[in-house]
Amino acid sequence: MDADVRSLQTPASQAVLRGCGLPIREGAPLLLVPSGLIDGQRWRDDPIDESETRPLARHLMAACFIVIAYLSGMRPGEVLSLERGCLHRDPDSGLLLMTGRHWKGVRDDAGELLPEGEIRRDPWVVAEPVAAAVTALENLHDEQLLFPNRLGARTETGARFRDGRARGTQKMSNDLNAFRDWVNDYCARTGRADTIPVDAQHPSIQPRQFRRTLAWFIARKPRGIIAAAIQYGHVKVQMTVGYAGTYASGFPDDLAFEELLARLDMLANSHEHLTAGEHVSGPAADQYRYRVEDAQRFAGHVLTTRREARALFSNPDLQIYPGAGMTCVFDRNRAACRVSRDDTDARRTPDLSDCRAHCPNIARTDRDVEVLREQATQLAEIADDPMAPEPRIIRYRHELERLRALIDGHDDGEPNSDD
Repeated sequence: MDADVRSLQTPASQAVLRGCGLPIREGAPLLLVPSGLIDGQRWRDDPIDESETRPLARHLMAACFIVIAYLSGMRPGEVLSLERGCLHRDPDSGLLLMTGRHWKGVRDDAGELLPEGEIRRDPWVVAEPVAAAVTALENLHDEQLLFPNRLGARTETGARFRDGRARGTQKMSNDLNAFRDWVNDYCARTGRADTIPVDAQHPSIQPRQFRRTLAWFIARKPRGIIAAAIQYGHVKVQMTVGYAGTYASGFPDDLAFEELLARLDMLANSHEHLTAGEHVSGPAADQYRYRVEDAQRFAGHVLTTRREARALFSNPDLQIYPGAGMTCVFDRNRAACRVSRDDTDARRTPDLSDCRAHCPNIARTDRDVEVLREQATQLAEIADDPMAPEPRIIRYRHELERLRALIDGHDDGEPNSDD
């Protein structure tokens, strides 16, 4: 029967249906069986009912928003205004590029803000999961906007929407919270433990949280860009070389702020270890202790302007960077690694992937030396391998001797065991 569902609910229609003598089945299951997998198993075995399609479509849109917002560094409004065909792959670099509108600082010739914004001249550089989310949205509906205000031919219950409008941030917030509740209910029904916890202080999920979430995780990954590339599929590398890494996007400011918070957390933790008697060795041991102690004066400091944040970020007393088996007490004039010599850059950092053993900026805490012990144990096993080529064994044993000398010097309480 080709009729609107609401017309079938009228008393006249109900009387006709009851008098036809045909059995009436509750619901209208779709003919397609769900094929999506979770841990190798179909996420449900029973068919999806027609009445479930609209809520499930909204949940899918919310999930796609999370992926795009989290892994691109885009602002919520920029994500919600994305249009069909926004994604393409650069033939020269192989990077995935996404174009869209932006509003910040967009003005007409008279200096007035343009309410419609403009297409951004430089695209965002994104990762494969973002491309998968965009493709899912393009297959979900036929609208030009990837996040339309409404889905299908009729409006949502009790709501009136204008065609051609994007989903607003408040409605997307509602969608995100509904998606979280659906996930948690699904986990409860299926016995899964990977629920989405509710923040007791901020129970409502807001679209703006995901841009800062990415910056938080990248800022707290050890060894910086290398570990972030492993975790996020080179997302940080792409953001650095692509548009999202330029200061016009605003994302580097978010990332720098999170890096500052992460560094303050690290310095507070280091101060606790020093107070508890942690030993520090290496050529920069004295400078490490001084900076960790001195950094405590920033505890509780309130930043009211971006200028204050930048000044604090570039303060020499905060330039301490944990590495693998070492801690860099950064002094750009003495650094042996590859460091930018651009004197206009107040936020340059050491290249921990290029750390040199003879660098005078190195300090080693008890925690660092524990990492060296693990490295020495692994290296000893390799160096004793009778099947290894002789040149490799000689090289490994030389490195093993160096590590053991560092460990012994640290254990003997020598303040500058690298000297």
